[in-house]
Amino acid sequence: MHYAIPSSVIRTAFSDRNVTIIDSSEGVVVFKRNCSLMGKADALEDAFLKKFQEASPSVVIEEKPRISVKSSLPVDFKRYQLVSVTIPETTLKKNSGSFVATFKVGDKERKLYFAYEMNAKVMVFKAKRNLLNGKILTNDDYESILMSLEGIPTRAVLSEIPQNAMVKTSIKEGQVLADYHFDVKKTLSKKDSIRALFKDGGLVIEVQATLIEDADIGDVVKIKTEQGKILNAKIVSSKEAVILE
Repeated sequence: MHYAIPSSVIRTAFSDRNVTIIDSSEGVVVFKRNCSLMGKADALEDAFLKKFQEASPSVVIEEKPRISVKSSLPVDFKRYQLVSVTIPETTLKKNSGSFVATFKVGDKERKLYFAYEMNAKVMVFKAKRNLLNGKILTNDDYESILMSLEGIPTRAVLSEIPQNAMVKTSIKEGQVLADYHFDVKKTLSKKDSIRALFKDGGLVIEVQATLIEDADIGDVVKIKTEQGKILNAKIVSSKEAVILE
């Protein structure tokens, strides 16, 4: 709970007692009630932290969150046993907000609302230089940094940059990398030549073919033989495919 009081009120109280104070509050003093939550503060903090990090494992929380009650607690709150904590999806991207805690009291359950504040950060990737369209990203093109949870751009990459990532929209030096900045270049490209094997029992026939689309090993794609026939084939290596029909 927060209480805002004009600093003039506080100055008057001290002046009445002939005490001189220096007011640097710019007119308002905010008091925050420090509530121990009737001995349940640690349990709530731990449960909130565990739930938050289960849902957002990439988030780094350097200290316990500060939990406060959003409304008056029940008079018999000491009897309440914490069952679970529920954190809204939108809250997982904020350093402060609200969550719901479910308690058991007797043979019933009751939900109570709490507020939290914390200093959370997450690892993101920042471009070390201007990157142009078509550039295949290397480790020297970006660096990892910790950024405040609430400052992270939409769709920022939080895990790792995939191999063969190719820039598809220009990226400026210092810009945080997002998944829409690049495509993943596939192992084989359209128009690459490949050996296509047709297997029928113990009979194996090999023909030369051209890919009609980009592909990775394991993909099923269309190929075109030297005779101009279009076939479906599964890519089994960077040089071979098995005809499926």
